Amino acid sequence: MILLNPGPANTTSTVKKALICDDICPRESEFGDIMARVAQGLARLVGCDEEYAAVLLAGSGTAAVEAALASTVPQDGRLLVIDNGAYGARLSSIANAYRMPHDTIGFGVGGWIDVDQIAERLEKERYTQLAAVHHETTTGMLNPIEALGALCRELGVELIVDAMSSYAGIPISMEAMSADFLVSSANKCIQAMAGLSFVIARRERLESLTSISGRSLYLDLGLQYRFFESHRQMRFTPPVQLLHALATAIEELEAEGGVAARHRRYCECWRVLDSGMRDMGFRRLLPDEQLSHILTSYLEPTHEAYDFDRFHDLLYGRGFTIYPGKGGKTATFRLANMGAITPEDIRRFIEAVRETVVDMGITALYPD
Repeated sequence: MILLNPGPANTTSTVKKALICDDICPRESEFGDIMARVAQGLARLVGCDEEYAAVLLAGSGTAAVEAALASTVPQDGRLLVIDNGAYGARLSSIANAYRMPHDTIGFGVGGWIDVDQIAERLEKERYTQLAAVHHETTTGMLNPIEALGALCRELGVELIVDAMSSYAGIPISMEAMSADFLVSSANKCIQAMAGLSFVIARRERLESLTSISGRSLYLDLGLQYRFFESHRQMRFTPPVQLLHALATAIEELEAEGGVAARHRRYCECWRVLDSGMRDMGFRRLLPDEQLSHILTSYLEPTHEAYDFDRFHDLLYGRGFTIYPGKGGKTATFRLANMGAITPEDIRRFIEAVRETVVDMGITALYPD
C-alpha cells in the first residue's frame, strides 16, 4: 500500500524490522545511549547538535506542540497564534485548553500570511511568544516562516514553529529561521513510526525553563530535558521499539545523503505527481509560489459521477491511499508525496487515477 495521506508515511522494511528488537529495561544505560544518539541526530538536522537539543516525548505530534506552548508562555506573558489552516487552529485550541493569554490572527484556510499585518500587531501590543505552522498540512502551503522569524528576532518575541510535516523533508536551519522552538514527529518526513515526537531548542533555553503552575506535568519540557541530561532516561516509560525504529530511520536519512537529498527525491516525486494530475485536468488549490512540494491539494471534480468515498475506495483497491480535504470553503482532496516512496510509485499512482476516473464514468472533471 502506497500512502499518499499526510502521515503516517510509508517506511522502509529495515525501519519496520527495527521494531523487532531485544527486550530491555528502558532504565539501562545501553538504552540511554540509543536515546541520546537519536536526540543528537534529530538536533543535528536543523542546527549544531552541541548547541541545540531535541527533547523526546512519547506521544503524537500534537503532544509535542502542546509541550512547547505549555512550557514556554509565562503566566504573565501573551501568545500570538497565526492561523491559516487546521493546524494553526489547533495551536489556538491548545492555548484555550490551558486558558493561556493569547490572540489569534486568522487568514482563513489556504490564506496567505500577511507579514506586514503581523508586524503591525507585534509593534502595537506586547507578546512574549508567536506560534505558527511552517508547512500547513491542511492545504500544502509553505508559510513564510523566515520572514516571521526575522520579525520576531527584531522585536524580541520567541518563535515557536510547528514543523510537523516539513522537518527532514525540507532543508531547515533553526538559526536562519530564527526559531526558538521547533516541533515535529517521527512519523512524517523522518520516515519512522507514529507515537514519538520531539521539540528542538537551544540547550541554554531549555535549561532556563521553569515549571509553570497550572500547566502540564507530563509535557513539561524543562523537566524532561534536565532529567534526561542528568540520568539519560525519560521521566516516564518510553516506547522502546519506536525509538529503535527512529534510530534506524535517522541512519537511513544520513545514508540517503541527508535532508537535501531527501528533498530532491520528494521534489522529483512531486513533479511526476503534479504533471500527471494536471495532464488529466485536475486543478490545484494553491499557486506555484506557495507550494511545499510535499503535499498538494487538488480541487474535487464537479462531475456528477464523482464521489470522494468511491474515488478513495477504488484507488485503495489498487494499492493507494489518498486523503480528503480539511476545512475551507473549497472542496479538495490531498495527495502527499512524503515517506519511503519513489517517482516510479507515483507513476503507478497516476495510471491508477486514470483507470479510476474511467471506472467512475467521469468524462470531464470540471464541466462548465
